[in-house]
Amino acid sequence: MLVEAVLNLLPPDIRHALVEDKSFLERLDISTVISVTLGKNGPSFLRDRLYDGMRNAIRNQGIAVTVQDQNDVAWEVLTQQQGETLVFSICAGGTRYSIMDYSALAEDMTTRTDWFEKTAKEINFDGAATQNWLDNLRGAQLSNDNFDELMKDIAQTPVSNYLTLQAGMERGSADVATLVPHELRYYERLVGHLGSAMTVAEYIETGAKPLIAGLQRRNDSQGFLYALLTCSLGLIAESIRIEDLGREELTHAYQWLSEHGDPISRIGAVEVALSHLDTHPELAPFIEQIVEGFVTDDPENDSSGFALFCAMIVMVASELTRRHTLKNAPPFYRKHAAIAQASLVIRAINESSIDPASVTQWAQSLGLGHIFFLQGLIDLRSEPRWLPDFVSADQLRAEFIGRIANAASRNEAKIQTESLRALLLGPDSTLASAVRWPFPILPGPLEGAITPRLPIPDNVLNDVRSALEADRLEANSFVGLVNAALLFDLPEGQSNLAAAALQRVKFSIEDAEDESKTFGLISGLAIVAAVTRGTDLADALRILTRVLRHRKRLTADPGNEMRIAMIAAASFEILEDWARFAGEWITEIAFKAEDKETAKQFLLTLRRLVQLEPALARHCAVADAALAAFAF
Repeated sequence: MLVEAVLNLLPPDIRHALVEDKSFLERLDISTVISVTLGKNGPSFLRDRLYDGMRNAIRNQGIAVTVQDQNDVAWEVLTQQQGETLVFSICAGGTRYSIMDYSALAEDMTTRTDWFEKTAKEINFDGAATQNWLDNLRGAQLSNDNFDELMKDIAQTPVSNYLTLQAGMERGSADVATLVPHELRYYERLVGHLGSAMTVAEYIETGAKPLIAGLQRRNDSQGFLYALLTCSLGLIAESIRIEDLGREELTHAYQWLSEHGDPISRIGAVEVALSHLDTHPELAPFIEQIVEGFVTDDPENDSSGFALFCAMIVMVASELTRRHTLKNAPPFYRKHAAIAQASLVIRAINESSIDPASVTQWAQSLGLGHIFFLQGLIDLRSEPRWLPDFVSADQLRAEFIGRIANAASRNEAKIQTESLRALLLGPDSTLASAVRWPFPILPGPLEGAITPRLPIPDNVLNDVRSALEADRLEANSFVGLVNAALLFDLPEGQSNLAAAALQRVKFSIEDAEDESKTFGLISGLAIVAAVTRGTDLADALRILTRVLRHRKRLTADPGNEMRIAMIAAASFEILEDWARFAGEWITEIAFKAEDKETAKQFLLTLRRLVQLEPALARHCAVADAALAAFAF
């Protein structure tokens, strides 16, 4: 009783984890009673009683077996052979449920293994897990605990999740646990094992490529569609093969993608198709259809495919952060997993009768954007080239158009039809006029730690140096450097040059009266500091902000200034140095709060930030105390 009382005091997530930990239960000699509920509001049964009834029904096919629920209502379980499959049902008083397949509980080994081999193929179960469970099923009859673990393992696969999502969409509902699974093994099956990889290049070799190869080896057509979910980066799409797919199969897959596919799968499919147009010209119409859909999409509209994509990414990524799923993985892997799961959810939405605009509005109403944004600012320390601001419908669309343009350029000789050339190639093409430079070439979600391969052009570099070495500094003096920061590989010392320029003019910038322009300048310089790891520039920006604030030329909301502080802090790669710099700047901001409501809101933001990254706690303690004293 004492243990039960203590467990009831714990948060639900921790209590649930402990109750599912067999070693914990055995160590403390805790016994548990497990119940099984059918459907959302269906009857509940003691698990052991229900499973015994299922074994009895399998043994006596075609004969009703009575099982009592926890309210002592008698239900009749019936198992019938239909072709090579057992069909299970349960009924009482005119209420009937078609229930999951319990064949794995059968006493007969062949019944167990035949069912599992069929199921494993349908869900594209990975080879190691398949072999492990086959070995178990060929041995002794499964215990109730082992059966539960098997069914849980099956549920933690992308195909199973998709089928559950589809069923939920048909009912017009889906719970968060289904929308965003929280187990590591699920995401390893969705995007591949991370293993010891610490960079995107390492992950592609040891995680993405083996996953894609396995998916396509076990089930060509289905494997192709699920491999496309990993195409957050064009380099990954290069690993997808279509040589083993028949032309009819391939055409059917592209037809499905055109009608029901998610944006990530569609962009990957376009990249794959462009590289195979010489051998598969029948894919050209699908390329046109998908690309035209991207070009004509209006990101400002809630019914936009990119608006839905953006909303789903934010929802999934925020839930992964909230549940601490993939907490120890590099940011790129967590973002990759979130994008792939968001894409799977969108597939289920697109195959349903649900209005996408209503889903976008619902996801936005959850208020998860602040979690996504704050986690994104924290992630900048590891991956400074990709800002959380870049998850916008506009930018996602621009990124995809940039990827298509790159793929078209690489495969120009394979593009033969006039309509496709007019759509994709040349400065006057439909694609080229669809977005403004430089948005199509900004870093993507997985490129936050990847240095651009292009060196900054000499003429741009010379202009930057001339502007920063001038006797008088204006806001425009920094524009060239700011614009180049995310696009080119900047030579060492460029951020120091900007810091020295600010110090030389004693942090006095002419024409700084326009606050929005000034704020944009400081934000841009913070990005320069982050991507170059320019700690001198970060220190100089903190002083510049203080000076402008004192001169009443910067009255930014504390949350907006904190954003600048966190971006600049990314210049410090070591966690303790990063936390100290960010904490000290945030403390300075906290003491400038001018009214109680502003202080209260900033305190809530600060506490959420510290919750997400505890290393900030001791460096933000003074800020927390000051804001709490003022606000309350």
